[in-house]
Amino acid sequence: MSEKEHPTSGRIPVGFIVIGIYKVATAVLALSLAIGLMRLYQGDARASLERLVRGVGLDPEDSIVHPLLLRLAELERRQLYGVLAGMAGYAALRVVEGVAILRGRRWGEFLIVVSSVSLLPLEVWEIARHGGPIRVGALALNLAIVAYLVGRLGREGGVFRSTRSTTRGQSGSEPRNVRP
Repeated sequence: MSEKEHPTSGRIPVGFIVIGIYKVATAVLALSLAIGLMRLYQGDARASLERLVRGVGLDPEDSIVHPLLLRLAELERRQLYGVLAGMAGYAALRVVEGVAILRGRRWGEFLIVVSSVSLLPLEVWEIARHGGPIRVGALALNLAIVAYLVGRLGREGGVFRSTRSTTRGQSGSEPRNVRP
């Protein structure tokens, strides 16, 4: 099987490519945000945040932006390191998922389903607390990805299907593995 082949069809499905690119892109975004946050907190956090907000054309005294600035500026170092570690872990998981599914690895499908489903309660809780079209869109996208992958896994013979062919032995009772 070549690097670009999926175990059942001989090539990587387009859905896998789209999901893989999305997963790698979210990893790059999370890592970029973590690096930016780390650099931001090396000096005066509040002044840096205000410069950043003004630089993108927002008013730091805005009723939405101001509370966010205050909250970010008050983070302690230990809290910051916790946030950075979480962002790095999230990015690492997304890279592994993206590369695995882009390479057509079956375990990548399982990993994406398990990690996405395990994060759904957190996403729903965030939507209930803060709402917003971006959070709702992210939830819808993750649900669509899970539905697509679960559907594929169901059509391809269930969860424990091996990529090797299995045939019955001579007695008809014990399976033996036959390489494709």
